[in-house]
Amino acid sequence: MPPKNFKCKQCGNCCLNLTDAFQTSVSDEEVALWEMEGRYDILEWVNSIHLGEEYYIHDIWISPKTGDDVGRCPWLRKLPKQNKFICRIQDVKPEHCRKYPQSRKHAEETGCRGFE
Repeated sequence: MPPKNFKCKQCGNCCLNLTDAFQTSVSDEEVALWEMEGRYDILEWVNSIHLGEEYYIHDIWISPKTGDDVGRCPWLRKLPKQNKFICRIQDVKPEHCRKYPQSRKHAEETGCRGFE
């Protein structure tokens, strides 16, 4: 969970600028959940690299068209006529997204306004 006194403003900053993302991979368990849920729409944005035996790294938000990292989360959507954003995979979003920000300092370093 995010730190105490944090209140998300739905500014989208955490998802609009992934060049500063604090984590760009997900666990085997998260990939398994998406597979179990049939979320192939999400899985097509994951690049799993086999590192030997049963060890994988699952890099996320890799464009299925170009194979390149994307600059913003593909699941972020702007609310009509508002300066707010929502997550389209809220119910199954990665754990590191759920725990963002890790601290007040982390929020400040990444432009999060949730402590204002």
